Amino acid sequence: SRLKSFFAEADNYPNCDRMLIAGDPAEAIARYCQSMRDTLLLLPPSNQSGLPRPWHRSLRAKLMARLPIPIWTLGRTYVGEPMPAGSNHLAAFVSSPEEGTSHLRYGAHYAAATNSTLHLIHVIPNVDEGSLTHTLRSAAPLGEEYAEAWMQEITASLEPAAKIELHMDQGPARRLLPQLFDRTGADMLLVSRQAACEPQLLGPVVNPIFQRLSAGILSVPFLPETAVLTRLAELNPGFARAS
Repeated sequence: SRLKSFFAEADNYPNCDRMLIAGDPAEAIARYCQSMRDTLLLLPPSNQSGLPRPWHRSLRAKLMARLPIPIWTLGRTYVGEPMPAGSNHLAAFVSSPEEGTSHLRYGAHYAAATNSTLHLIHVIPNVDEGSLTHTLRSAAPLGEEYAEAWMQEITASLEPAAKIELHMDQGPARRLLPQLFDRTGADMLLVSRQAACEPQLLGPVVNPIFQRLSAGILSVPFLPETAVLTRLAELNPGFARAS
């Protein structure tokens, strides 16, 4: 059904359409977006109060884990305060080899087309008694020397025209990721869908390492190495020129 009675200020936005869809929110939004696979879905964070909600299940996480389209959302937000502006700077979080490089190629294309700098962020886990379990879950390098070589290999595989800087540190990701991100001067962090969500018993949740980021977060699903020009690229000249 189409309505003209909710979010009335949308009449002031060009090319804006309001849709009312019946059913379970996650199922209904997924069905709608799967019929428009060349779009970008914007989802606000749901934990504005900061109060614990043990039985709450994240709609964001459900859609991130399910939809084959990029999803834009936020980490930590401050009501009434503007988002930081990171002109000509874009950051991407490199978690593990298992996540692929779709989000990195996505960012490199944009950086090359807009003469921006792409900042690749990687947090090296500490080497301790838990390192054995880490190697069972991921092939990500543990030592700084190996991590740097891996990051240089990733950089060499991306868009040649992109300006790329590396940011690495060793320790807990929840503490170091916000610090490394602040050094980049960016206001948007690209992440893979695998890194964006964590599977749990009652359903996926948004990875808690992003909760301290006062920035936009763009979750990018796995994409083929050769991506076709989509409507998203047509709407964004940077992506159009990079394709």
